[in-house]
Amino acid sequence: MFRELVCPISNIRIDRNVVRTNGFVTTLCLVAYVVTGSPFIILPIAADYAMRASMAAPPSPMTLFARAVAQLLRFPYRAMDKAPKVFASRIGLTFAVAASITYFVAPAASPWIAATFAVFTALESLGDLCVGCVVYTYVALPLFRARAAALEAADGRPGEETA
Repeated sequence: MFRELVCPISNIRIDRNVVRTNGFVTTLCLVAYVVTGSPFIILPIAADYAMRASMAAPPSPMTLFARAVAQLLRFPYRAMDKAPKVFASRIGLTFAVAASITYFVAPAASPWIAATFAVFTALESLGDLCVGCVVYTYVALPLFRARAAALEAADGRPGEETA
């Protein structure tokens, strides 16, 4: 199942070991938030993810920290495409913002959202499993294809034939 995942693509490469280190650091921060309930943890996570959610933004503070840790631990460089991580960061931004907002309007829900987010970042960090790629493959891509087919039908143009 996971070998068939489809992710967005770009020509920008990043270090997979930095991504995984970043996921580990994020997981630790999210667990600290769940345990303490401090907004001084979840709000900076949301701000960091806002920076990560752009293809053109400079590296976020947590990414710079993860890069320094990876260099300190002498992890080898492992190139990967940046686009899937940007898509995953947008999903992460959604969770971080939701946890931040619910901290103020529904405080009991916020740790649950953050804990779910922590599971996703732990899967990335420890299992090298990108939940964003799963969402892209099984949710976003089918929606994009359905929308394209509907637009083609509305225009009266035939769709691409497949063999």
